[in-house]
Amino acid sequence: MMTSVLHLYKDYRKDAGFPLLLKRMDAYVHNVVAETAAEIPSGEEFHLTHAHSWYQDGPDALRLKQKRGIPYVLTLTSEDLRHLEAFSLKSKRYDVLENAEKVVFPNQHFPYALADKLSDKMADAIFSRSLVIYEGISPFWFQNLRRSKPVSLIHIRLLTALNVGGESSSEIVEKAAKLIRKQNLSVDVTAFDPNVLGEEERMELYRCHDMLVQPAPVNGSTTLYAEALSQGLPVLYARQGCFDGIFPNGEAGFSVTPHNAHDLSEKILLISERYATVEQHIADLHPLHSFNWDEIYRQYLRVYDVRQSF
Repeated sequence: MMTSVLHLYKDYRKDAGFPLLLKRMDAYVHNVVAETAAEIPSGEEFHLTHAHSWYQDGPDALRLKQKRGIPYVLTLTSEDLRHLEAFSLKSKRYDVLENAEKVVFPNQHFPYALADKLSDKMADAIFSRSLVIYEGISPFWFQNLRRSKPVSLIHIRLLTALNVGGESSSEIVEKAAKLIRKQNLSVDVTAFDPNVLGEEERMELYRCHDMLVQPAPVNGSTTLYAEALSQGLPVLYARQGCFDGIFPNGEAGFSVTPHNAHDLSEKILLISERYATVEQHIADLHPLHSFNWDEIYRQYLRVYDVRQSF
């Protein structure tokens, strides 16, 4: 009998990747989507609930487990991380964590941030049944992979996104650029808001720059970095931020000390000196399996413990 999964997801209409996930799982899982527990079809039985947010959807999943005995998987989001500071150890939100069968984190930094709010016993119990699954990027980026492009090491073109994860990198990037110019090198900085640009517009921006530079400790989505890598751009990212640890340092770019213009300028110059090598490393990473929905759906089938051959 096919596994039946109830997806509790208040924001699913805003998530372009969610339909891709369901479409790929349809051959193995009967999926039903509801924004609240009150929308569950009457008389239908489910093997598992998937709550797609700790803060918004988790409480409904916990109530379903308590009332109907349905186990649940909990995915934590970057938005949940922003709510984390408001939670106390006595918060009922922690009951949601403790009672989940499995906990899925959106990046490798989130568990460290959460650990600071948990007792050692609670942290051990939760992390023993947790894993990291990154948010996928749309098929558009895989259909338009760019492995190489002409680059001038004489003129460095930096791209930085505004207000990603609630923090802006542009000020520190400008400071790093000034340090580079003092060495009689040419460098330009372009700041953009990824939330107001379409995919084709973002692609063109990536293709006319040399690296994506995000030195603020972004705790949100990793998709911006993945998009840049799909277009052959090295990335500079904050140490212990959401992208740190996905690839070995130096393979897709380098981690930098957050808000440190000197470290950032040194890493920009390091990438410039090794650009062809780093660019080849990035080409070797394609098709970016960690961000490809074809791989992500397989990970979720394992989370659901669906044992069919896939």
